[in-house]
Amino acid sequence: GNTVSHPTKGTQIKLRHYTTCESKFVVYCLKCPCGLAYIGQTIRAVKDRIKEHRGNIRNFKMGTATDTSVSRHFHAGGHNVSQLKWLVLEQIKMPNRGDIEDNPI
Repeated sequence: GNTVSHPTKGTQIKLRHYTTCESKFVVYCLKCPCGLAYIGQTIRAVKDRIKEHRGNIRNFKMGTATDTSVSRHFHAGGHNVSQLKWLVLEQIKMPNRGDIEDNPI
């Protein structure tokens, strides 16, 4: 549908754009089986960013490039990569200067 439940509050969030795994310039949500959520953003195709998160979880090693807040949480919580759920919350307009942080979300 055009709404999703907020991962922690349960309130409905209206989705304003149609997106696919190829969509770029997006704000996305990763949802953990324990109920925690991570909100991220990417200028690349969201599928490529999700692949990185999955790889970091799968290949997690403390103190290396795979040691991110998401992979560390999955490792510490005993979760596995197959439990990772994600969705795009918002697609923002491509900025003129290429600076995604200048766009209000």
